[in-house]
Amino acid sequence: MKLRKIELANFRNYEKLELEFSKNIICFTGLNGQGKTNIVEAISVLGLLNSFRTSNYSDLLKFNADYFFLKAFFQNSSKRDLEVKISYDKEIKKIMFQNKRILRFSEMWGKIPIVYLMPDESVITTGPPNARREFGDKLLSMVDAEYFSVLNDYNTIIKQKNKVLFTLKAGETLNAEMVGIYNSKIADLGTKLYNKRIAFLEIFTVYFKSILLKISDGLYEGEIGYETLMDEKNYYKSLSENLKKYQKDEIRRGTTLVGAHKDDLDFMINSRSLRKFGSKGQHKLFLVALKLAEIEYIKSITDEYPIFILDDLYSEIDEKKSLQVAKILDNDIQTFITTSNSRIIDQLDKNSSQLFRIDNGVCIAV
Repeated sequence: MKLRKIELANFRNYEKLELEFSKNIICFTGLNGQGKTNIVEAISVLGLLNSFRTSNYSDLLKFNADYFFLKAFFQNSSKRDLEVKISYDKEIKKIMFQNKRILRFSEMWGKIPIVYLMPDESVITTGPPNARREFGDKLLSMVDAEYFSVLNDYNTIIKQKNKVLFTLKAGETLNAEMVGIYNSKIADLGTKLYNKRIAFLEIFTVYFKSILLKISDGLYEGEIGYETLMDEKNYYKSLSENLKKYQKDEIRRGTTLVGAHKDDLDFMINSRSLRKFGSKGQHKLFLVALKLAEIEYIKSITDEYPIFILDDLYSEIDEKKSLQVAKILDNDIQTFITTSNSRIIDQLDKNSSQLFRIDNGVCIAV
């Protein structure tokens, strides 16, 4: 997937901006706070329909503006042109894909594959289980429409059950029989999620381990395991039994305590827990390897390389390791890089890269 042209109006600190891209490596450089990340954020919104910084479209409006407008022309590996337009006027969000109005998120999810690596994503390796689940869920949803559907159904059932549990906690018993009905659905949908997650890890981990070894110069071997309270030999039976076992506790606390939404990914580096024993540098390399493996996994499933966004690259890894990353990035992977480190310019291949300098919302080709 390649982005050929983008247009912004009243987006973040840009009143109007039009850029065309003809290369595979595009670098935005300039001082911090000038608008570098705003451009790649717009790319993210156009491809994924949401921002990696906020879930609220109103946050994307230029100060004192009443609307924003985004437009992009993508081209897939079959040389097919894909047009996306997004407008928002504080009340109505309008998304157009190939001149057709998109009414549901699922209609477009995965059509424009994008992988991004931002400084805030360190939470994937350092934070709570939900950050790791979200990483896996987003990736699987991008390439597997069935997983996306099952995950949405599962989350809906959990929300509905939690409402009933909350009323039971308050002493109401009118809908008590609904807990058993919800548990049956949770066991069925949760097992489907588990099976797909395990199948995903078998493929994904192969890419990940190879990439981590390469970018660490052979220093680190990585592994990704699956953590669950269930018996993995019979997940469905185990989940069903645990839902019954913890039902009183769930009523007492007013929330669902067991299920696929509580499972976790276990990150290991050199046979030790990354969360417990990993250094800051190991966490960064592990995260970069996860993202690079994400690219290769998407390609293996869809036969389409995603667009890759690297925001503030040098905050993640040093210059030596960034060169290792650059070597891994295939010529077919269009990569957008933001950095305030001007030395990256010297690392760019002039024949395959474009450089833009950003100064207070003004973007100039260098």
